[in-house]
Amino acid sequence: MKPRQPLTLIDLCDVIYSAGHVFDDLQCTREDTAEFLKVGSVNAIRHNVIGHSGIGHSGDVALLQDLRDVAAFIINQPCAELDAAYLCTLNSTITRSGPLHPGRLRSPHQHIGVSTNYGRHEPPALNTRQLDAVCRRRALPGNTVENRAISLFIDLARAQPFEDGNKRTALFAANSMLIASASPYLLIAPVDEKDSSIARSFNDHLAQAYHSGEDAPVATDLREHGLVRAERVSSVASSATPDEEPSA
Repeated sequence: MKPRQPLTLIDLCDVIYSAGHVFDDLQCTREDTAEFLKVGSVNAIRHNVIGHSGIGHSGDVALLQDLRDVAAFIINQPCAELDAAYLCTLNSTITRSGPLHPGRLRSPHQHIGVSTNYGRHEPPALNTRQLDAVCRRRALPGNTVENRAISLFIDLARAQPFEDGNKRTALFAANSMLIASASPYLLIAPVDEKDSSIARSFNDHLAQAYHSGEDAPVATDLREHGLVRAERVSSVASSATPDEEPSA
């Protein structure tokens, strides 16, 4: 069997695009996202992409830069057995479009939560020991790594451990587990550019999981619409070291 080539940023294009579109109202298309990852330079992106494709404002650029940096982190440092320290480091890469204090667990006095159609969800703040426990919940005998990754995403999104960027952190943490475990799949946020009901239903089911603890509907969404084959989607190699790019 031919050995699988290392993943690149382009390989994670669907993860990056879906996280931005479903969680943070990214306005550009998947094609625009792929172009962003291929260009690799903020100045070149602004000259060649903005105004010609769909990346029309600085908020989209900042969000895509953050998502690219998180993707680079899990490519370079994938982890099969996640813990609080790893999650804090992952969240700390979201510096342009995320929390005021990247990588820091939220405190009870901050009263940080998320508004949903079912009311406000403000779970108890977690310390590092409690977040470690959340990471260990899915170690069930016979459970596939894909199901464990889905459960990890749901549990972390529901726990809201950080000031901001929680769903992004949860999605990329799940993919870190998949990459480290050599799964043939990646996990995306369910989305279809031609059918907005896919993302809408997913977000509704995730909100239900927040409030009722009923995970089956959102887990089904992720199994049916979120698991994609981790195959190379482009012949264009993309570096996973964005530090060479000049800052915006």
